[in-house]
Amino acid sequence: MSITVIYSREEKDHTFSLTKNRFLLIPFLFIILFTTSTWFIQSHYKNQLAQFKITALNEHDISKDKYLQLIKIQSDEKLIVLSSKLGELEAKVSRLNMLGERLVEKSKLPKEEFDFETIPATGKVEKVASNDTFQSSLLLQTIENIDLRLIKKEKQLTRLEIALNNRHLLDESFISGRPVRGKGSWISSLYGTRKDPFSGKLRSHKGVDIAGPTGMPLVATAAGVVIESGKRGGYGLMVELHHGNGLVTRYAHAIELTVKVGEIVSKGQQVAVMGSSGRSTGPHIHYEVLKNGRQVDPDYYIHRIAG
Repeated sequence: MSITVIYSREEKDHTFSLTKNRFLLIPFLFIILFTTSTWFIQSHYKNQLAQFKITALNEHDISKDKYLQLIKIQSDEKLIVLSSKLGELEAKVSRLNMLGERLVEKSKLPKEEFDFETIPATGKVEKVASNDTFQSSLLLQTIENIDLRLIKKEKQLTRLEIALNNRHLLDESFISGRPVRGKGSWISSLYGTRKDPFSGKLRSHKGVDIAGPTGMPLVATAAGVVIESGKRGGYGLMVELHHGNGLVTRYAHAIELTVKVGEIVSKGQQVAVMGSSGRSTGPHIHYEVLKNGRQVDPDYYIHRIAG
């Protein structure tokens, strides 16, 4: 088969003959062209996709590095803060040690009962180690050690507090000193046998008389409970305190009473005002100390030192 194609250009005719063999070659050329174009397009997009993946991976790596760097910074900051807190805890332990030592010394308690002499190291960790895991473990171990030491100090201070409270209670109930407050008083009559100021005859005097100006405060010589507050015969206005262990004190010839029955008073608290009520020749206090119901010489208690 022969096909003739005639086309005109520039007023000339051109003839092209297409034989059967040439005609069959046309589809084959189209296939080659299509295949080549497809391969080129696929290669182009594969290269773009690969480049995109590389770019994405690079950006991911950069983001990952930034994230890790941020985590590292935050970790370092936490370690620094934690180190600072440890320094503060160490300082607190040190202050507890010094406080305990001063309290033991002041209270005159046996020092061997309270171990406050070991002074712990103080101060924060100045430099954070490069190995965060190791540093964190070290700080956690330090925290545990400090916690144990604080528990120990707390127990020691609790024992010390109990001991001091017991000592305070003993001191409070320890009868000592004069039953007056202020200057201008003097002992006018001692315990024992003396001439009665009214009859002139020898009589037993069961207390100590302390003279002074009217209105001088009369104070408890030990902590106790008011078991009597009122007027009683020759005693005049009188206060009687019970201190436990069979000990009682009396404060007589007052012009005014400042406590009531059942009231708890502390050592040194005012219980009355000096006067001359009852069988008295002038302003003074008749002071008695009773042990198991019997009067004893108050002079021993007046001059003894508490503690």
